[in-house]
Parts: sequence; C-alpha cells; structure tokens
Amino acid sequence: MVAMIAAVVAAPSDVAESRLLRATRWALVATAAGMPLYVVRWHYGPLPTTLLETLIVVTVATYVVARWRDGWRRPLSTWFDIPIAALLVAGAISVIVAADRRGALGLYRAYFVEPVAIFYVAIDLLRQGRTLAQTIAGFAAGSSVLALLNLRAFAQALLANNIQVTGPPNAVYGDANYVAMFLEPAAAMAVGFLLFARGRWRWLGAVWLAISALALMATLSKIALLAIVVLGAATIATQRRWRWPLVAAFFVAGIVVSQLPLVKERWSTAVYGLFLRLDIYASTAFTLREHPIFGVGLGGFQVTYRTGSVQQYPHDVWLSFWVETGLLGLVAFGVIFFGLLWRGWKAWPTTAGMLRPALWGAMLGMVMWAVHGLFDTPYFKNDMSVEFWIIAAAAWCAISSSRAGEAPAPSAARVERGLRPSG
Repeated sequence: MVAMIAAVVAAPSDVAESRLLRATRWALVATAAGMPLYVVRWHYGPLPTTLLETLIVVTVATYVVARWRDGWRRPLSTWFDIPIAALLVAGAISVIVAADRRGALGLYRAYFVEPVAIFYVAIDLLRQGRTLAQTIAGFAAGSSVLALLNLRAFAQALLANNIQVTGPPNAVYGDANYVAMFLEPAAAMAVGFLLFARGRWRWLGAVWLAISALALMATLSKIALLAIVVLGAATIATQRRWRWPLVAAFFVAGIVVSQLPLVKERWSTAVYGLFLRLDIYASTAFTLREHPIFGVGLGGFQVTYRTGSVQQYPHDVWLSFWVETGLLGLVAFGVIFFGLLWRGWKAWPTTAGMLRPALWGAMLGMVMWAVHGLFDTPYFKNDMSVEFWIIAAAAWCAISSSRAGEAPAPSAARVERGLRPSG
C-alpha cells in the first residue's frame, strides 16, 4: 500500500505552478494524512495547540501568501456560503453564551474556524485532479496508519486474553468509538475506489478497505457495525453486474461476524447502552427547555451517567449541535449536510474519472456518519471536524464539475488512468 500511495503522490505535474502554491498543495496533503495528530499537544506560552492545528495554519497561511503573490482574488464561492457564514455566527454566539468563554473560544477555533478555512483552501486546490488524487492518497495513508496501530493493540490484547468488550483496546485516541467514527468515511472512500476505479487505484481501494474495515470491526462498536451494514446495502444498490454475488457474500459475512464470541458479547450490552442513552437524552431535553434558542455554548454541556462517568456531549450529533450552537447552528449545519447529500447523489451518475469514486465515497462517508450520529457525536472532535470539511470539499468539487460538464483536469491524466465507471 505504501508503494501505491507513493506512486500517486509522486506523480509528475503537467501544469506549471508557483513554488508557494506547490507547497500549499503538499501542506494540504499532509493535513489530510495528519488528522489523527491532534493528539500531539503543546503550548505556545498560555496558548494550547496541536500538531494538526499547526498543519492547518501552515496550509492556510501558505495558501494566502501564494494567492496574494499571484494576484489576490476572493475565495471561491459555493452555493452554501450563507449557511457556512450562519454556522460561524452561531459558533461565535456560542462562545459568548458559554460559561467558560476561553475554553469555548478554543473549541470554536478547532471545530469551526480552522476546518472551514481548510475547506475554502481545498475547494480551490482540489479542482486540479492531481491534487484531489494526492489528497485522497494522504487520507488513505493517515487513516491506514491509525487503523494498523489499533489492529496491533487489539491483537496484543487478544493474545493476552485481556479484551473488555465495554472498553475495547485501541491506540492513539484512547477510545475505540472515536476510532470507529473517524474510520467510517475512510472505509466508504475505499469502497468507492474499489468499485469505480481500475488499475493501481482499485488495488489501493482494496487494501485500504481491508485495513479500515478490519479496524472498524476491532473497535467492537455496535453503531459502526450498523454503519457497515448501511455501507454494504449502498454498495449492492449501486452495482448491477455483481449485485447478487455481493448479496450472497454480504449475507454470509454477516452471519459469520454475528456469531463471533466478542461480537455476541458486545451486542449483549445493547439494551443497557440504550437505557444509558435515554438518560442523556432526557438530560439534554431538560437543558434545551432551559436554553432553547442559543443552547449552553461550546463546551457547556455535561451530564453524569448512572455509572458516574461524565459525558460532554449528547449521544446524538443533532442534539449536540442544538445544545452547543443553538438553533441557528443546528439549522445551518443541517442545510450544509443534507444539501451536500442531495446535490451529490444528483450529480454522481454524470461524474467520471477521479470524481466518480471520490464523490461516491464522500457521500457514503456522510451517510455512515449520519447513522452513527443518531447514537453518538461525530464532528465535535479536532480530527472529525477537519475530516468532514475535507470530504465536503471533495464532494463540492465533484458536484460543481459535474454541473459544469467539465472533464478531469489535464494534470490528472497520469493518476486517473483507468478511472472509468464500472459495474
């Protein structure tokens, strides 16, 4: 897999560009690969930061300087600039209403300002097909390393007979469910390239899927398994030639996985987990009755489970947006999220080249997040907020190119060879 990714990343350019813009492209690739690096933290004096944040700042700053030297122009506009602005306004209000404004300001910077800045950089750079290819290859590399580290932790615990299904072994993140939420879009993107690419890109998709899917199952996340079922159903629905073999394979795999002792033991806790979620939903409803318009501000929500553990977010992404950013934030994010899904599925049948598997993977990644978001809180983490906006940028580029009837950029010719519709 390393050799395949290196071949893609090192593909020569057919389009002249300034050194600063080339540096920006590489910084964007590094950011896509380095999203899990938010766990590397330090301070500049009193200001906390992370390695991921440093990558974002370098990417955005280099981009601004490069575009300024080339003759500054305003950022590209999208159809959802207004809901993005509304989301940023909602986040700013949530800082003001928060009890801990300093902490809320840090969350606002990490979850909204920086990811949105990366989005606007990405929609400009990803229009060049080669940059889209390299950014996806970077995402594949970073998510695969995280997956392999978690598989190693799981294997070590399994050999030592030390696996607790209520707290599965994991590496880097400290919580197996965080790993599952991050890897779901990666698995969806991998399926997209396995289905709709050829040559080395199809092999890349196959290896990427094998690693990310195994790591997802090793998290023992019940919701991740449900999201995988949704991914499988979507895969079957978009295939014609291989539909019935896929149905049979998926059915057999489902039976085998459901009979694994660890999976059966994990699912035996489902009812207990549901009651715990009902507790937090009730607490959230009480909080929203007290603060229905503006919520309680970023970082302002906490509820204590019966077990004594403190949860900082409702186990539902939509309740989280409401309670953290108020009604304005909830509506704005909903418009962005469902607008991308609607326009993406309308555009997908007419996409070609690199855009076809990228758009399919982006859309299915968002669907898997929506499934997981019914029972947990994707987005409200440093890595997942950046992941969402990079995926949104890839989807926007595919949608806008499809609507304009554009062919893949000439610079993508080498890396897109063999990327044609299949199935």
